[in-house]
Amino acid sequence: MSRLRLAGLFEKTGIVACESTLCESDEPLYPEEVAQISGCVAKRQREFAASRRCARKVLAAMGIKDFPLLPGPDRAPIWPANVVGAITHTDCSPNGYCGVAVADGGLTTGLGIDAEPRLPLPTELWPSILDPEEQRRALATDEPGIQARLVFSAKETTYKALYPTLRQFLDFSEVHIRVHAEEGLFFAHLIGPIAKTFAVRQPLEGRLVVDDELMVTAMILPRLPCP
Repeated sequence: MSRLRLAGLFEKTGIVACESTLCESDEPLYPEEVAQISGCVAKRQREFAASRRCARKVLAAMGIKDFPLLPGPDRAPIWPANVVGAITHTDCSPNGYCGVAVADGGLTTGLGIDAEPRLPLPTELWPSILDPEEQRRALATDEPGIQARLVFSAKETTYKALYPTLRQFLDFSEVHIRVHAEEGLFFAHLIGPIAKTFAVRQPLEGRLVVDDELMVTAMILPRLPCP
């Protein structure tokens, strides 16, 4: 079993989470799920299978059973009615990592989670992901590359949390991240038209954990006005 990260990030929030490696296998997938990955490369099959097995456990904890979790036209999972969920996985750690979180739709309009290897973000990627202030803040830390990847992860988590409402992908420049790693927090400031769409006065708050293998970020989206 993988080390638990989401359990701590979502403690006492009403979110149900499950984590595993990409190697665990305790029950077969539903035929409809198998059909989705027939012909896919082995890496994709491992990630898909791990996420569906985790999803089965968290949905069962909510009283939902025998529900194949299939991707929609946009590849986002089609969750049961009144359920909000998020999936993340990475193979860049020993045995890989998979995490799934779900919540009742009455609790939140969106969840975001993202797992990344605890490795520096290549500097050639910084200009396309980090804005100038985010780059300056990263360079001012003891581990600039790790800080930069944390910003990337926080943006990914924010996008995932917003997507069920937006139904469109955002550019990295539309979210500005401030990381408070010592406190296990980050704050996402929406930039440009997206900020006006949601009329958000306060930054969106997320949580993070970093250990010797992975960094994991998570966000519970507060109820926002629909665009």
